[in-house]
Amino acid sequence: MTNRFLGLTDIERDQMLGALGFGSLDDLFSAVVPPEHQYSGKMTELGDAKSELEVRLHLAEIAFQNRNVEPQAIFIGGGHYQREIPSANQMIAGRGEWMTPYTPYQAEAAQGILATLIDYQSLVKEMTGMKIANAGLYHGANSLVEATFMACRITGRNKVLYSEGLHPTAIANLQTAFNPKIYSQEFELASIPSTNGITLSKTIEELVDDKTAAVIVQNPNFFGLLDGMDDHADAIHEKGALYISYGGGDQISLALIKPPGEFGAAIYAGEGQHFGIPVGYGGPHIGMLAMSASLDDSGGKNIRQLPGRLILQAEDMNGKRAFRLGLQTREQHIRRERATSNTCTAETLIAVMSTIWFAIKGEAGVREAASQSYHIAHYLAGEISKLPGYNLLYGGNFFNEFVVQAPQPASKIVNALSGRGIFAGVPLEERFPNSGFEENSILMAATEMNNSKAHIGKLLEGLAYYGTAN
Repeated sequence: MTNRFLGLTDIERDQMLGALGFGSLDDLFSAVVPPEHQYSGKMTELGDAKSELEVRLHLAEIAFQNRNVEPQAIFIGGGHYQREIPSANQMIAGRGEWMTPYTPYQAEAAQGILATLIDYQSLVKEMTGMKIANAGLYHGANSLVEATFMACRITGRNKVLYSEGLHPTAIANLQTAFNPKIYSQEFELASIPSTNGITLSKTIEELVDDKTAAVIVQNPNFFGLLDGMDDHADAIHEKGALYISYGGGDQISLALIKPPGEFGAAIYAGEGQHFGIPVGYGGPHIGMLAMSASLDDSGGKNIRQLPGRLILQAEDMNGKRAFRLGLQTREQHIRRERATSNTCTAETLIAVMSTIWFAIKGEAGVREAASQSYHIAHYLAGEISKLPGYNLLYGGNFFNEFVVQAPQPASKIVNALSGRGIFAGVPLEERFPNSGFEENSILMAATEMNNSKAHIGKLLEGLAYYGTAN
């Protein structure tokens, strides 16, 4: 054994690397980790052995170099959005009762957890307009991959079309999941232009053929636009394919716009971080997954293709209301290689946090947060477009996110403003390298947290200053 804590022999490791086409771990990491993030051999030198207290103080000195940024000065979106989270949310979610039965395999013993999770499922159904929702998956991209496999199993087809407005991380996850080196199935992935401001050489209906299992559209899309492809759901379904609506943009928009269940989407997959989950370094997340009433009309056949955990209402031996896990046989921990999914748990604590957030906010509070996000973003976009050299790159309706074309390189402006404690947005060239995006395109977002005109004024002042050749 080469590692005391991982039951992995040298032979097993080499077999795994060989199956992936790599000669060593270094080759594997070099293929997937960008060069600027690879280990350079430099670590914090602690010197001679130190006590725990000395190490903690030393690390605190290093951490002190980080800057604290006021939330009103953060205009970064791109799939993660800062929301106002009441203090009571963390206090309630931090109680030990929520944490100890995180994912019990005798879940019926934790009735309080199950009662909360069925509330979470109900909230997802209400927000999305769908009929059945599960208790959560790992993150939005994971939910989309599972939704896509689900569509392939239901239709018996293997071709998937996705809009170019899809979040790049979601596209990367699809490409990984549909890689024949990883899965033995032969799948076909193809992108189609987003309909906003683009004239297609073929209509969506013409692009769908008898091999197409699903068409995936994100709304709002990665560039913040409200995609008009919901008009095509019926036509897609008439050809035997399924319309998948992906919520990779700010999903609090569901409080204001027509939900996917009402415009005919068969499956909804989305990111739930937008509902009361703080923005961290890569997490935490929760993936939402729901299916429409039309898919449920199959006598229960299709619902068995829904991965993850599903909480159902039941009765105990005394006839009292109780809750249980349903349809577990599809999961890996019981069916193993015959399972429809390897996702055999849920982000239970995150689902609890979202449920608490919804309960505290209420319908009016969620709608108010969505309304503020919309109006602040449109005010900000209007003010930026008045600055010399700045304009909105795309036409069309947007919710709370938009792309700005700047007179100087985006990375130069964003980096300069971050030095002044203002996070202005995401330079698109960094998310779409070598894809034709102009180097002066910035993706910006606003939420109810950006309600300070003073901070908006500092952003506008900085954009105007660094937009010149300084």
